[in-house]
Amino acid sequence: MIIGIDLGTTNSLVSAWTDEGIKLIKNSLGEYLTPSVVSIESNGETFVGQIAKERLITHPETTFQEFKRNMGSDVTYKAFGRTYTATDLSAIVLRELKQDAERELGQEVTEAVISVPAYFSDSQRAATRNAGLIAGLKVNRLVNEPSAAALYYHVSHINEDEKYIVFDFGGGTLDVTLVDAFENIIEIQGISGDNHLGGADFNEAIAIDICSKNDLIWPALTDYQRALIYHHAEIIKIRLSTESELEYKFRFSRNKEDLFAKEIVYRIDLQHLVDISADIYEKIKCVMIRLFNDAGMTKEDIDDVAGIILVGGSSKMPAVKLFLRSMYGGKLLVDENPDEIVCKGVGVAAGIQQRSGNVKDLILTDICPFTLGVGIVNDVMSPIIHKNEILPCSRTETYQTIKDMQDEIIFSVYQGEYHTASRNKLLDKISLKVEPLPAGEATVDVTFSYDINGIFEIEFDSKYMDESVVKDIAQSSGLSEADLAARRNRLAELKSKSKENRNKLSLLMEKADRLFAESNMEQRIILGNAMEEYQRALRNANADAIEASKQNLENIIEIIERSIYGLPDPEI
Repeated sequence: MIIGIDLGTTNSLVSAWTDEGIKLIKNSLGEYLTPSVVSIESNGETFVGQIAKERLITHPETTFQEFKRNMGSDVTYKAFGRTYTATDLSAIVLRELKQDAERELGQEVTEAVISVPAYFSDSQRAATRNAGLIAGLKVNRLVNEPSAAALYYHVSHINEDEKYIVFDFGGGTLDVTLVDAFENIIEIQGISGDNHLGGADFNEAIAIDICSKNDLIWPALTDYQRALIYHHAEIIKIRLSTESELEYKFRFSRNKEDLFAKEIVYRIDLQHLVDISADIYEKIKCVMIRLFNDAGMTKEDIDDVAGIILVGGSSKMPAVKLFLRSMYGGKLLVDENPDEIVCKGVGVAAGIQQRSGNVKDLILTDICPFTLGVGIVNDVMSPIIHKNEILPCSRTETYQTIKDMQDEIIFSVYQGEYHTASRNKLLDKISLKVEPLPAGEATVDVTFSYDINGIFEIEFDSKYMDESVVKDIAQSSGLSEADLAARRNRLAELKSKSKENRNKLSLLMEKADRLFAESNMEQRIILGNAMEEYQRALRNANADAIEASKQNLENIIEIIERSIYGLPDPEI
């Protein structure tokens, strides 16, 4: 069985293509969305998803989110003396999704199709593939997120030949893609994006605005205080999806033991959100303009586009929709659940890989989202594969020596759009020995080959070399078999809490503990008593007492949440 995984910045989902069609798979809490959050305990126990998200406030030093933004980088995360990369944390999330799929499908899962942002670099794609391998999954294909969305839309919504734009605005990335769908072919014609722009930026804009209105300095806050404000900023952003203005209250303290917290009252409306997010909208505009420019589209071409498909949770924001309508007059195509579209698309892609049912003959083409080339004299970028070339592709350029009796050529391989080579991302340096001859006489043919999975191979061939050289750039960014085995063993040492009932009990207690940290003294007494009563019932294993104390704790949590967050409800 091949599963499809949307490994998101904020949330992740898993799907499969079955005899009945696409099937979204629920996690152990009965939800489709699993927050991409990992929390690690001192004994090696890991929490993934909603439980981990609740621990962002109570255990901020050892709970991690939005690590997808650092895939393929040197950024590390530390917990109890051990160091983790974004790849390691992503592998923990993938393991959880794999276990969810195996539980619901009733069979072992060993293969997956995983979505990645269209603008992910070669090293970021390699890191994603490595995360899958560490989690015990053979990654059959990496599919660009907007391509996956286009695939699902073509299968389920679009019955005729159309050209449209996929606007994929997630928690941490923005991808905008031009798609031409006809017959059984979905052709990607242009890609633009920003790997560091998403809904999380709105959270941060609101958090900083809360600080500015309450004489707080965001960089000077403790981990606990930042996590607390960020948590409430996200709630405010979500509420502004259904409310035009609101007054929001919460308690702010030095740490979770502080009983003398002050109450923060924050007022915001949609216009103010637009005002404090002006730089975000400017970045969105730049991404859209770059797409049209790269595709060589005139105003008439843009007018011919059937519409914009909105994908990703952040695209649900009314302010984002208003901005798109003001910039582009075409219709917005909104699915009932934009959070799920990419996952449904990778599920369809998994069905194509399995040669299943009525999707087996679908063809999804993709393009290279960036230019690949080498640096030449005067620090100039010499492109070999150009941005937006249809994949797979292979291109050859010939280079020559520039000095008399030169016996070595160093090829610096770059990815990027700058004319100045060193401003682009350096992927590798390859040194080749050549026959020493007068300048310009020794030449080398350099062939770049790039496929739909981001496998990048370079071949150097010359009669002035002893033998041809082939270099797999993707593999150089990957892990050796020994490294993979070591990382898998390390992951196995981290114990996952995956049993359904245990997860639900843990979620309730983590939510109560997070709320306890925000409560005043009177609320803490009531909430603490309810928590102790619930834990006592669990220890005694009395089913009736467990259900009664659980219901009591849930009611108290709801009342305190409404009181703290400024919602109308009787006070305690």
